[in-house]
Amino acid sequence: MKYGVLMHKTTMNLGDDIQAYASAQFLPHIDYMVERENIDSFQSKDNEPVGVIMSAWWMWQKWNWPPAECIVPKLVSMHMNNYTIYRKASPIQDEWLEGIGGEFFRANGPVGCRDQTTLDFFRERGFDCYFSGCITLTLPKQKKTPDAGTYVCLVDLKPQLEEAAREWLKDSGLEIRVLTHHCDYRKSDASMEQRFEAVEDILTQYQNARFVVTRRLHVSLPCLAMETPVLSIVNMNDTGNTTRWAPYYNWVHNISDQDFISGNINFDFNNPPANKQEHMATRNALTDSIRQFIDETKDCGLPIGEIKKTSYTEEQARRWQNELMHWTLEKWLHQNRGLLEERNKYKKKAATLEKRLKKGNGGILPEELDKIQKLEQKLDDITLKDWAKACMKRHKK
Repeated sequence: MKYGVLMHKTTMNLGDDIQAYASAQFLPHIDYMVERENIDSFQSKDNEPVGVIMSAWWMWQKWNWPPAECIVPKLVSMHMNNYTIYRKASPIQDEWLEGIGGEFFRANGPVGCRDQTTLDFFRERGFDCYFSGCITLTLPKQKKTPDAGTYVCLVDLKPQLEEAAREWLKDSGLEIRVLTHHCDYRKSDASMEQRFEAVEDILTQYQNARFVVTRRLHVSLPCLAMETPVLSIVNMNDTGNTTRWAPYYNWVHNISDQDFISGNINFDFNNPPANKQEHMATRNALTDSIRQFIDETKDCGLPIGEIKKTSYTEEQARRWQNELMHWTLEKWLHQNRGLLEERNKYKKKAATLEKRLKKGNGGILPEELDKIQKLEQKLDDITLKDWAKACMKRHKK
């Protein structure tokens, strides 16, 4: 069996590559890089079977489903993105799980979900699923460096939080390293090996820190895996956090933004508390499950036709996908017309208010105008042009 690593080629978040790196550690060898957002278009040599650990943040487009026939999947650590056009994703929600798209999950299940929201999503739609946890919980420890224990990492903190952290740590004697998971591979030709070097570099810094302070899930979970004390600053009133952090929030030492800024911090920087151990059962079960997948597939020399569990042909899958793309295009056009009308309404309102403001007798405060113009810009960013161009390009293939 050949193996492929699932990656998001144009990611702007190093957390995607950390997940890919965690998957790669299990593979006997890496023969292919599989692009997450184009998994349907993946081609192996002579359609040979390729084992893929499907741990990832899925997906912006959703019409790129099901995966190519040659992929032999291990469905673990999956997070389903349900963003719509208001977050610059597609309007598809459940439609990609109907027909052939759903058969893929039913044939290859159960579906291992990395968070409660994804688990609920599949369960409510009648799929066999379970909580597998995130694959970054299985990361190995990194090498020890001479500066181990002499610094603390602040990772992607908001300016006010970073300021509060510096005040809190000013008498600690620790070096403060400000790190980020922001990256930009959109126009990069960096190889998988080069990207994994960047992952190892930042993981090694986390490994050797006295402790880490972050708001990022894919900083907190690797720290759990590597046994580096971590303090997670997370506002669980934010829906975006709730959907991704449950149940991990209770597995880490955590604090709200407000408490951290006010200095109400129950975390001794001189003797940082060891991480909790609630993740260990999930880590061990996930590790065993993936190793079993590798043991069952590594010596397999059968063609994909004798391995795959789905009944549809590749031609049937692409015909179904093509119909989904057509449906998506039509729905997106209708929804964008509504957004354009809304945008134009705010444009007119902003223009009227600006005239009143210039006359000086409209009673409109500058901050009110600024708010309206920002909303106008937000609406103006939601356009169809780029998506339609990409969709039609794929359709012509």
